[in-house]
Amino acid sequence: MRSQAFSMIEMIGVLAVIAILAALLIPKVFDTITSAKINNTAQNISTVKTAVVNHYSKYGQFAMLFGTNGQALASLTNYDLLLLQEGLLDKPFEAKIGTNAVVQVVATTGTTNIPAGTGAAYWLSGQGGGQNECDAGTLVVEAVVYGASIMDAIELNKRIDGDALGTSDPSLPDLKGRVQFAAPASVGAPVNVYIYMANK
Repeated sequence: MRSQAFSMIEMIGVLAVIAILAALLIPKVFDTITSAKINNTAQNISTVKTAVVNHYSKYGQFAMLFGTNGQALASLTNYDLLLLQEGLLDKPFEAKIGTNAVVQVVATTGTTNIPAGTGAAYWLSGQGGGQNECDAGTLVVEAVVYGASIMDAIELNKRIDGDALGTSDPSLPDLKGRVQFAAPASVGAPVNVYIYMANK
């Protein structure tokens, strides 16, 4: 009577097939997780941008809470909490790709070709001198994602601005379009990503 057990060669063959399948599938699983994080962040940015536009259309400025708190602004951090109080957002802004994220209002210097986080203007057209550039003193609502990986920053830029207004080189800054970031301080170092939403 013949034994029903697997031979050593059969076991090695099965393990080899499992190892090959795992090697093919595991990178795809991680790519899918990363893509989902970037898509979630882009969707959250779109949601906040809609709330910003709705708020501005009601009150004619960014700072008015229910039309009563019209303080002069040089900057306002956690602007998403104001939108939350007004019922324009369901939850505070969050980004799945960094360590922390905020929505803020800042006055720009009007300077281009330096990252937006230094108070520079957003070079929205990528051409300079275009109709949608931000002059000095313009109030800009922006999302800031702190501590994002450079590859996540590049992928977020591709989702929002497309390849034409970005970089695919992880050693270079992105200084054009709605998504901007400085070059990483060293290989693999995180970056802060600035995302334009609206200006006045």
